[in-house]
Amino acid sequence: MIIDLILDRKDGAEYSPRDFYNSVREYEDTFESLGFSISRAMDGESELSVKKALCEYIINNGYSMDITEYIYSVNWIIKGV
Repeated sequence: MIIDLILDRKDGAEYSPRDFYNSVREYEDTFESLGFSISRAMDGESELSVKKALCEYIINNGYSMDITEYIYSVNWIIKGV
């Protein structure tokens, strides 16, 4: 699940934007009807758009709002990776 990817990173797991993107795409493909836009935001290479999409995911799934603070504290897109 996408929440696991976010929380793993928060807990100090190594982060690769490419691996994160690929994992998100797999999840979105499986649950396409949910209308997630995280990978589309990453395609657009807008850090703010990615953060907003991740927070929308958190809110829509009823996860703790504390996670949104973490989402905004780190960069999810790293150029050239």
